[in-house]
Amino acid sequence: MKKILCCILSLFCFVQILYSQQKEYKAYLVATAHFDTQWNWDVRESIDDYLHRTMVQNFWLFERFPNYIFNFESAQKYAWMKEYYPHEYELVKKYIKAGRWNVVGSVWEATDPNIPSSESFFRNVLLGQEFYKKEFGVKSNDIYLPDCFGFGYTLPTIAAHCGLIGFSTQKLQWRKNPYFGEKEKMPFKIGLWQGLDGARIMAVLDAGGYGTSYYYDDISINRRILERAKLGPDNTAYSYYGVGDRGGSPTLPSVYSLEKSLKADGPLEIISAKAGQIYEDYYPFEKHPELPVYDGELLMDVHGVGCYTSQAAMKHFNRRNEHLADAAERASVVAETLGGLEYPSDALRENWQRFLWHQFHDDLTGTSIPQSYTFSWNDELIAQTRFAETITTAVGAVTVSYTHLTLP
Repeated sequence: MKKILCCILSLFCFVQILYSQQKEYKAYLVATAHFDTQWNWDVRESIDDYLHRTMVQNFWLFERFPNYIFNFESAQKYAWMKEYYPHEYELVKKYIKAGRWNVVGSVWEATDPNIPSSESFFRNVLLGQEFYKKEFGVKSNDIYLPDCFGFGYTLPTIAAHCGLIGFSTQKLQWRKNPYFGEKEKMPFKIGLWQGLDGARIMAVLDAGGYGTSYYYDDISINRRILERAKLGPDNTAYSYYGVGDRGGSPTLPSVYSLEKSLKADGPLEIISAKAGQIYEDYYPFEKHPELPVYDGELLMDVHGVGCYTSQAAMKHFNRRNEHLADAAERASVVAETLGGLEYPSDALRENWQRFLWHQFHDDLTGTSIPQSYTFSWNDELIAQTRFAETITTAVGAVTVSYTHLTLP
């Protein structure tokens, strides 16, 4: 009996110790390197310099910091790694398998959410996830858009119907004016965003800043993150850290700060997180009534909104390709059904990929330097020509098949 009582007492003391070690606040720290494929540079510089830098700098950090996890989006950039840097690409695959390099975003390219058609958005996710599954054996669970010029009402609906459960950004902090009440620029820090058909995804609307860095700091006492945690559900915050625009990696002092803070004594429990980890921790969302719900659009007011009337030719080319892609696929289906032509799936996929990556938020929107549009227009016009050729071939095959079917 005494042994049983001693065991119970020991267990009780152990539980008390664990409880006392639990912290009141929690922060998911998400390492990232935002990478504008074209902006104040063109795609050549991105591939020649920024893409390679993103890989090797993170390899160096992986070997020195065991708890460091890096998050990186855009299947198009991984495809360029495979084409131009095959040796480094194999190392990326190794780190993905080890859980150190995390594939995020789900899409072929980090798209502008407002100009492209819904079909383009769906196709962007389809091609991105298809590539991730084939190359890495994984899929992403989120839409990851740290930097865009507003987020339309269709985003949560499209994401949910693609089987995705989360979305994050830091861009809404860039609003100049309050939208919600007298002070707030966003409806919540972390909650559920409801789309136009009632579908919901979890949304992080205040992820700090993608260029946030630390200098040998104890992040567990960071005042800004702590204030965000106090306004989040269950005293929880979500915070990017790293670099913006040119790819690369978080700074060495930042990653050192992360490692030190994981076991620090401050009020914040620090988690070195994969971008989609928070969504998995709260899923299914119906079990978390503490998550606030927003039903509506999340648009910008001043920053970047002029882009939607700039570079009209680029927007015209994009829309024409969306129409031609639809017509090419429909005509090809009919041609195959009538036995006149094998469906050209590889050619259509390649053509979609060719113009979809230009739906990137600094490309299609018209905020890149003029030189970059030499490459953008070239791809758009090549895609138009090839879609048109596919339509012509398919219609010809349909005509021949129909003639053979109707001749006596």
